[in-house]
Amino acid sequence: MPGNQLVIDADGHILEPADMWTNYLEEKYRARPIEIKVDDRGLEYLVYDGKPAQMMMHGSLQALGAMGRSADKLVPSPERTYLNSAPFGSMNAKERLQLLDKDGIDKAILYPTIGLLWEAEVEDPEITNAYCRAYNRWIADFCRDSGGRLVPIAHLSLSDIPAAVAELERAVKDGCRGAFVAPFNHARRAHGHPDHDPLFAKFQELDVPFAIHPTFEPLSLASRRFTDLGTSIWYHQVMACHAAQTAFTTLFSFGVFDKFPRLKAVVLESGAGWIGYWVDRMDALYEVPINRAPLKNTPSHYIRTQCWLSADPDERAIAGLVRFIGEDRFFWASDFPHADHGGEYMKELKELLATMTPGAAAKLAGKNVAALYQI
Repeated sequence: MPGNQLVIDADGHILEPADMWTNYLEEKYRARPIEIKVDDRGLEYLVYDGKPAQMMMHGSLQALGAMGRSADKLVPSPERTYLNSAPFGSMNAKERLQLLDKDGIDKAILYPTIGLLWEAEVEDPEITNAYCRAYNRWIADFCRDSGGRLVPIAHLSLSDIPAAVAELERAVKDGCRGAFVAPFNHARRAHGHPDHDPLFAKFQELDVPFAIHPTFEPLSLASRRFTDLGTSIWYHQVMACHAAQTAFTTLFSFGVFDKFPRLKAVVLESGAGWIGYWVDRMDALYEVPINRAPLKNTPSHYIRTQCWLSADPDERAIAGLVRFIGEDRFFWASDFPHADHGGEYMKELKELLATMTPGAAAKLAGKNVAALYQI
Protein backbone atom coordinates (compact mmCIF):
# COMPACT_ATOMS: atom_id res chain seq x y z
CA MET A 1 0.00 0.00 0.00
CA PRO A 2 1.26 3.54 -0.68
CA GLY A 3 2.86 5.08 2.39
CA ASN A 4 0.46 8.02 2.37
CA GLN A 5 -2.73 5.95 1.98
CA LEU A 6 -5.31 6.39 4.72
CA VAL A 7 -6.02 3.01 6.37
CA ILE A 8 -8.92 2.61 8.83
CA ASP A 9 -10.08 -0.64 10.40
CA ALA A 10 -13.88 -0.48 10.17
CA ASP A 11 -14.56 -3.21 12.72
CA GLY A 12 -11.94 -4.00 15.34
CA HIS A 13 -12.79 -5.34 18.77
CA ILE A 14 -11.67 -4.89 22.34
CA LEU A 15 -11.83 -7.31 25.24
CA GLU A 16 -13.73 -5.61 28.04
CA PRO A 17 -12.13 -5.67 31.51
CA ALA A 18 -13.64 -8.36 33.74
CA ASP A 19 -14.76 -5.74 36.26
CA MET A 20 -16.00 -3.19 33.74
CA TRP A 21 -19.74 -3.65 34.36
CA THR A 22 -19.24 -3.61 38.11
CA ASN A 23 -17.39 -0.31 37.84
CA TYR A 24 -19.53 1.37 35.16
CA LEU A 25 -23.07 0.27 36.01
CA GLU A 26 -25.25 2.85 37.72
CA GLU A 27 -25.47 2.35 41.48
CA LYS A 28 -28.97 0.94 41.17
CA TYR A 29 -27.65 -2.01 39.14
CA ARG A 30 -24.23 -2.58 40.76
CA ALA A 31 -25.39 -5.83 42.35
CA ARG A 32 -26.41 -7.25 38.94
CA PRO A 33 -23.24 -7.04 36.83
CA ILE A 34 -21.85 -9.14 34.05
CA GLU A 35 -18.94 -10.91 35.72
CA ILE A 36 -16.46 -13.74 35.36
CA LYS A 37 -16.45 -16.52 37.94
CA VAL A 38 -14.50 -19.76 38.36
CA ASP A 39 -16.08 -23.21 38.74
CA ASP A 40 -14.90 -26.08 40.93
CA ARG A 41 -12.57 -27.24 38.14
CA GLY A 42 -10.86 -23.84 38.04
CA LEU A 43 -12.47 -22.92 34.70
CA GLU A 44 -13.84 -19.45 34.07
CA TYR A 45 -17.43 -18.78 33.05
CA LEU A 46 -19.66 -15.75 32.51
CA VAL A 47 -22.53 -14.68 34.75
CA TYR A 48 -25.28 -12.34 33.55
CA ASP A 49 -27.57 -10.77 36.14
CA GLY A 50 -26.77 -13.50 38.66
CA LYS A 51 -27.27 -16.41 36.22
CA PRO A 52 -24.49 -18.51 34.66
CA ALA A 53 -24.23 -18.07 30.90
CA GLN A 54 -25.50 -21.07 28.96
CA MET A 55 -24.02 -20.37 25.52
CA MET A 56 -20.33 -20.18 26.48
CA MET A 57 -18.62 -23.38 27.56
CA HIS A 58 -16.72 -23.15 30.86
CA GLY A 59 -13.07 -22.42 30.13
CA SER A 60 -13.72 -20.89 26.71
CA LEU A 61 -13.33 -17.23 27.67
CA GLN A 62 -9.61 -17.51 26.99
CA ALA A 63 -10.46 -18.10 23.33
CA LEU A 64 -12.21 -14.75 22.85
CA GLY A 65 -8.93 -13.16 21.79
CA ALA A 66 -7.55 -16.16 19.94
CA MET A 67 -6.88 -14.71 16.48
CA GLY A 68 -4.02 -16.65 14.92
CA ARG A 69 -3.69 -19.05 17.84
CA SER A 70 -3.18 -22.77 17.17
CA ALA A 71 -5.80 -25.32 18.24
CA ASP A 72 -3.63 -26.76 21.01
CA LYS A 73 -3.55 -23.32 22.64
CA LEU A 74 -7.36 -23.21 22.88
CA VAL A 75 -7.91 -26.24 25.11
CA PRO A 76 -9.70 -25.07 28.30
CA SER A 77 -7.57 -25.12 31.41
CA PRO A 78 -7.37 -23.19 34.71
CA GLU A 79 -4.05 -21.73 33.55
CA ARG A 80 -5.55 -20.18 30.43
CA THR A 81 -7.66 -17.27 31.64
CA TYR A 82 -9.50 -14.46 29.92
CA LEU A 83 -6.96 -11.98 31.24
CA ASN A 84 -3.68 -13.79 30.63
CA SER A 85 -4.79 -14.98 27.18
CA ALA A 86 -5.66 -11.48 25.95
CA PRO A 87 -3.31 -10.59 23.07
CA PHE A 88 -1.31 -7.39 22.94
CA GLY A 89 -3.54 -4.46 22.01
CA SER A 90 -6.84 -6.08 22.91
CA MET A 91 -7.37 -4.62 26.40
CA ASN A 92 -5.14 -1.57 26.71
CA ALA A 93 -5.60 1.62 24.68
CA LYS A 94 -1.89 2.51 24.56
CA GLU A 95 -1.08 -1.01 23.39
CA ARG A 96 -3.78 -0.78 20.73
CA LEU A 97 -2.22 2.41 19.37
CA GLN A 98 1.16 0.66 19.23
CA LEU A 99 -0.48 -2.22 17.36
CA LEU A 100 -2.03 0.21 14.88
CA ASP A 101 1.40 1.76 14.31
CA LYS A 102 2.93 -1.69 13.76
CA ASP A 103 0.22 -2.63 11.26
CA GLY A 104 0.24 0.72 9.48
CA ILE A 105 -3.35 1.51 10.44
CA ASP A 106 -4.32 5.12 11.07
CA LYS A 107 -7.55 4.55 13.04
CA ALA A 108 -9.79 1.75 14.28
CA ILE A 109 -13.55 1.71 14.82
CA LEU A 110 -14.07 -0.34 17.99
CA TYR A 111 -16.77 -2.84 18.95
CA PRO A 112 -17.11 -5.09 22.02
CA THR A 113 -16.47 -8.77 22.62
CA ILE A 114 -18.41 -9.86 25.72
CA GLY A 115 -20.92 -7.29 24.54
CA LEU A 116 -21.66 -9.56 21.57
CA LEU A 117 -22.52 -12.50 23.83
CA TRP A 118 -24.75 -11.49 26.71
CA GLU A 119 -27.83 -9.96 25.05
CA ALA A 120 -28.93 -13.35 23.71
CA GLU A 121 -29.46 -14.57 27.27
CA VAL A 122 -30.74 -11.44 29.03
CA GLU A 123 -34.43 -10.73 28.45
CA ASP A 124 -35.09 -8.03 31.06
CA PRO A 125 -35.13 -4.72 29.12
CA GLU A 126 -34.17 -2.69 32.19
CA ILE A 127 -30.91 -4.48 32.96
CA THR A 128 -30.25 -4.92 29.23
CA ASN A 129 -30.21 -1.19 28.71
CA ALA A 130 -28.21 -0.66 31.91
CA TYR A 131 -25.55 -3.03 30.53
CA CYS A 132 -25.50 -1.08 27.25
CA ARG A 133 -25.10 2.25 29.03
CA ALA A 134 -22.26 0.91 31.17
CA TYR A 135 -20.36 -0.37 28.14
CA ASN A 136 -20.94 2.84 26.21
CA ARG A 137 -19.56 5.00 29.01
CA TRP A 138 -16.55 2.73 29.31
CA ILE A 139 -15.70 2.54 25.59
CA ALA A 140 -15.92 6.34 25.31
CA ASP A 141 -13.43 6.62 28.18
CA PHE A 142 -11.23 3.89 26.66
CA CYS A 143 -10.91 5.86 23.42
CA ARG A 144 -10.88 9.37 24.86
CA ASP A 145 -7.13 10.00 25.01
CA SER A 146 -6.24 8.31 21.71
CA GLY A 147 -6.16 11.51 19.67
CA GLY A 148 -9.13 10.31 17.64
CA ARG A 149 -7.37 7.15 16.45
CA LEU A 150 -9.60 4.81 18.50
CA VAL A 151 -13.24 5.47 17.59
CA PRO A 152 -15.97 4.32 20.02
CA ILE A 153 -19.25 2.85 18.79
CA ALA A 154 -22.19 2.52 21.19
CA HIS A 155 -24.17 -0.65 21.84
CA LEU A 156 -27.96 -0.21 21.76
CA SER A 157 -30.77 -2.70 22.37
CA LEU A 158 -34.10 -2.81 20.58
CA SER A 159 -35.75 -4.08 23.77
CA ASP A 160 -36.77 -0.56 24.86
CA ILE A 161 -36.86 2.01 22.07
CA PRO A 162 -37.29 5.16 24.22
CA ALA A 163 -34.30 4.02 26.29
CA ALA A 164 -32.28 3.37 23.13
CA VAL A 165 -33.16 6.80 21.72
CA ALA A 166 -32.07 8.52 24.92
CA GLU A 167 -28.86 6.48 25.14
CA LEU A 168 -27.94 7.15 21.51
CA GLU A 169 -28.17 10.88 22.09
CA ARG A 170 -26.17 10.66 25.33
CA ALA A 171 -23.49 8.37 23.86
CA VAL A 172 -22.96 10.53 20.77
CA LYS A 173 -22.53 13.60 22.97
CA ASP A 174 -19.97 11.57 24.93
CA GLY A 175 -17.92 10.86 21.82
CA CYS A 176 -19.40 7.75 20.20
CA ARG A 177 -19.50 8.06 16.42
CA GLY A 178 -22.44 5.73 15.85
CA ALA A 179 -24.14 2.70 17.35
CA PHE A 180 -24.90 -0.92 16.57
CA VAL A 181 -27.72 -3.31 17.41
CA ALA A 182 -27.86 -7.10 17.46
CA PRO A 183 -29.51 -8.88 14.51
CA PHE A 184 -32.31 -10.13 16.79
CA ASN A 185 -34.54 -8.94 19.58
CA HIS A 186 -36.44 -11.01 22.11
CA ALA A 187 -39.79 -9.61 20.91
CA ARG A 188 -39.05 -11.01 17.42
CA ARG A 189 -39.93 -7.61 15.95
CA ALA A 190 -38.37 -6.91 12.56
CA HIS A 191 -35.66 -4.29 12.58
CA GLY A 192 -37.52 -2.25 9.99
CA HIS A 193 -40.80 -2.28 11.94
CA PRO A 194 -42.39 1.16 12.51
CA ASP A 195 -42.03 0.68 16.26
CA HIS A 196 -38.33 1.37 15.69
CA ASP A 197 -38.92 4.58 13.72
CA PRO A 198 -38.13 6.88 16.68
CA LEU A 199 -34.67 5.33 16.86
CA PHE A 200 -34.09 5.71 13.11
CA ALA A 201 -35.25 9.32 13.40
CA LYS A 202 -32.66 9.94 16.12
CA PHE A 203 -29.88 8.36 14.04
CA GLN A 204 -30.88 10.62 11.15
CA GLU A 205 -31.07 13.69 13.36
CA LEU A 206 -27.63 13.05 14.88
CA ASP A 207 -26.17 12.13 11.47
CA VAL A 208 -24.40 8.99 12.72
CA PRO A 209 -24.51 5.47 11.22
CA PHE A 210 -26.88 2.74 12.34
CA ALA A 211 -25.11 -0.63 12.24
CA ILE A 212 -26.15 -4.26 12.53
CA HIS A 213 -23.41 -6.46 13.99
CA PRO A 214 -23.63 -10.24 14.43
CA THR A 215 -23.96 -11.48 18.01
CA PHE A 216 -24.92 -14.63 19.78
CA GLU A 217 -28.62 -15.30 19.21
CA PRO A 218 -31.10 -17.00 21.54
CA LEU A 219 -31.48 -20.67 20.69
CA SER A 220 -35.24 -20.11 20.63
CA LEU A 221 -34.90 -17.52 17.86
CA ALA A 222 -32.08 -18.84 15.72
CA SER A 223 -32.98 -21.01 12.75
CA ARG A 224 -32.24 -24.66 13.40
CA ARG A 225 -32.86 -26.68 10.22
CA PHE A 226 -30.74 -29.57 11.45
CA THR A 227 -30.36 -31.23 14.83
CA ASP A 228 -26.96 -32.87 14.34
CA LEU A 229 -24.69 -29.87 13.72
CA GLY A 230 -24.48 -28.55 17.26
CA THR A 231 -20.73 -29.17 17.52
CA SER A 232 -19.76 -28.00 14.02
CA ILE A 233 -18.22 -24.63 14.77
CA TRP A 234 -17.21 -24.32 11.11
CA TYR A 235 -20.82 -24.66 9.94
CA HIS A 236 -22.13 -22.10 12.41
CA GLN A 237 -19.39 -19.62 11.51
CA VAL A 238 -20.23 -19.96 7.81
CA MET A 239 -23.92 -19.37 8.52
CA ALA A 240 -23.45 -16.61 11.13
CA CYS A 241 -23.81 -13.86 8.54
CA HIS A 242 -27.42 -14.77 7.74
CA ALA A 243 -28.91 -13.14 10.83
CA ALA A 244 -27.51 -9.72 9.94
CA GLN A 245 -28.59 -10.11 6.32
CA THR A 246 -32.11 -10.98 7.45
CA ALA A 247 -32.33 -8.02 9.80
CA PHE A 248 -30.97 -5.70 7.10
CA THR A 249 -33.52 -6.88 4.53
CA THR A 250 -36.43 -5.92 6.79
CA LEU A 251 -35.39 -2.27 6.41
CA PHE A 252 -36.59 -2.53 2.81
CA SER A 253 -39.75 -4.44 3.71
CA PHE A 254 -40.98 -1.50 5.81
CA GLY A 255 -39.73 1.33 3.58
CA VAL A 256 -37.31 2.65 6.21
CA PHE A 257 -35.07 4.43 3.71
CA ASP A 258 -37.97 6.36 2.20
CA LYS A 259 -39.13 7.48 5.63
CA PHE A 260 -35.58 8.41 6.65
CA PRO A 261 -33.75 9.50 3.48
CA ARG A 262 -30.62 10.55 5.41
CA LEU A 263 -30.36 7.36 7.50
CA LYS A 264 -27.00 5.62 7.04
CA ALA A 265 -27.11 1.82 7.50
CA VAL A 266 -24.08 -0.43 7.94
CA VAL A 267 -23.84 -4.23 7.88
CA LEU A 268 -20.79 -5.53 9.71
CA GLU A 269 -18.87 -8.80 9.98
CA SER A 270 -21.16 -10.63 7.59
CA GLY A 271 -18.92 -10.62 4.57
CA ALA A 272 -19.79 -8.55 1.53
CA GLY A 273 -19.94 -11.07 -1.29
CA TRP A 274 -23.62 -11.76 -0.72
CA ILE A 275 -24.67 -8.21 -1.60
CA GLY A 276 -24.34 -8.87 -5.34
CA TYR A 277 -26.96 -11.60 -5.20
CA TRP A 278 -29.09 -9.51 -2.81
CA VAL A 279 -29.19 -6.55 -5.20
CA ASP A 280 -30.13 -8.71 -8.17
CA ARG A 281 -32.73 -10.69 -6.24
CA MET A 282 -34.36 -7.69 -4.53
CA ASP A 283 -34.50 -5.64 -7.72
CA ALA A 284 -35.93 -8.54 -9.72
CA LEU A 285 -38.69 -9.10 -7.20
CA TYR A 286 -39.36 -5.38 -6.98
CA GLU A 287 -40.20 -5.33 -10.69
CA VAL A 288 -42.95 -7.95 -10.25
CA PRO A 289 -46.10 -6.14 -9.04
CA ILE A 290 -47.31 -8.95 -6.79
CA ASN A 291 -43.95 -8.95 -4.93
CA ARG A 292 -43.28 -5.24 -4.74
CA ALA A 293 -42.04 -3.85 -1.44
CA PRO A 294 -43.37 -0.43 -0.35
CA LEU A 295 -40.45 1.49 -1.86
CA LYS A 296 -40.30 4.56 -4.07
CA ASN A 297 -37.16 3.29 -5.79
CA THR A 298 -35.48 -0.02 -6.51
CA PRO A 299 -33.74 -1.62 -3.53
CA SER A 300 -30.39 -1.18 -5.28
CA HIS A 301 -30.93 2.59 -5.23
CA TYR A 302 -30.93 2.62 -1.43
CA ILE A 303 -27.94 0.27 -1.21
CA ARG A 304 -25.99 2.61 -3.47
CA THR A 305 -26.98 5.74 -1.55
CA GLN A 306 -27.66 4.84 2.11
CA CYS A 307 -25.92 1.52 2.86
CA TRP A 308 -22.36 0.36 3.53
CA LEU A 309 -20.82 -3.07 4.08
CA SER A 310 -17.62 -4.22 5.72
CA ALA A 311 -15.61 -6.82 3.83
CA ASP A 312 -13.13 -9.31 5.19
CA PRO A 313 -9.72 -8.67 3.62
CA ASP A 314 -9.57 -12.29 2.43
CA GLU A 315 -12.70 -11.93 0.25
CA ARG A 316 -11.62 -12.51 -3.35
CA ALA A 317 -14.75 -11.22 -5.10
CA ILE A 318 -14.72 -7.68 -3.70
CA ALA A 319 -13.02 -6.00 -6.66
CA GLY A 320 -15.85 -7.12 -8.93
CA LEU A 321 -18.51 -6.12 -6.43
CA VAL A 322 -17.00 -2.67 -6.03
CA ARG A 323 -17.42 -2.16 -9.76
CA PHE A 324 -20.99 -3.48 -9.64
CA ILE A 325 -22.31 -1.84 -6.45
CA GLY A 326 -20.10 1.22 -6.20
CA GLU A 327 -16.72 2.26 -4.83
CA ASP A 328 -18.29 4.23 -1.99
CA ARG A 329 -20.16 1.30 -0.42
CA PHE A 330 -17.40 -0.89 1.05
CA PHE A 331 -14.71 -0.89 3.68
CA TRP A 332 -12.47 -3.55 5.22
CA ALA A 333 -12.32 -4.85 8.79
CA SER A 334 -9.74 -6.83 10.76
CA ASP A 335 -12.06 -8.36 13.38
CA PHE A 336 -9.01 -8.34 15.68
CA PRO A 337 -8.60 -10.15 18.09
CA HIS A 338 -11.38 -12.64 17.29
CA ALA A 339 -10.56 -16.07 15.93
CA ASP A 340 -12.99 -16.09 12.97
CA HIS A 341 -10.02 -15.43 10.68
CA GLY A 342 -6.28 -15.85 10.86
CA GLY A 343 -3.97 -13.05 11.94
CA GLU A 344 -2.64 -12.06 8.49
CA TYR A 345 -5.22 -9.35 7.87
CA MET A 346 -2.72 -6.71 6.73
CA LYS A 347 -1.11 -9.07 4.21
CA GLU A 348 -4.57 -10.04 2.94
CA LEU A 349 -5.62 -6.40 2.73
CA LYS A 350 -2.60 -5.51 0.60
CA GLU A 351 -3.37 -8.41 -1.73
CA LEU A 352 -7.02 -7.35 -1.99
CA LEU A 353 -6.21 -3.70 -2.71
CA ALA A 354 -3.77 -4.77 -5.42
CA THR A 355 -6.72 -6.18 -7.41
CA MET A 356 -8.47 -2.80 -7.52
CA THR A 357 -7.96 0.54 -9.21
CA PRO A 358 -6.02 3.06 -7.09
CA GLY A 359 -9.13 5.14 -6.51
CA ALA A 360 -11.28 2.21 -5.41
CA ALA A 361 -8.46 0.84 -3.25
CA ALA A 362 -8.05 4.15 -1.43
CA LYS A 363 -11.76 4.28 -0.68
CA LEU A 364 -11.89 0.70 0.61
CA ALA A 365 -8.75 1.14 2.69
CA GLY A 366 -9.95 4.16 4.64
CA LYS A 367 -11.62 7.01 2.77
CA ASN A 368 -15.12 5.50 2.90
CA VAL A 369 -14.96 4.93 6.65
CA ALA A 370 -13.58 8.41 7.26
CA ALA A 371 -16.39 9.99 5.27
CA LEU A 372 -19.17 7.87 6.76
CA TYR A 373 -18.16 8.38 10.39
CA GLN A 374 -16.93 11.94 9.81
CA ILE A 375 -13.56 11.17 11.36
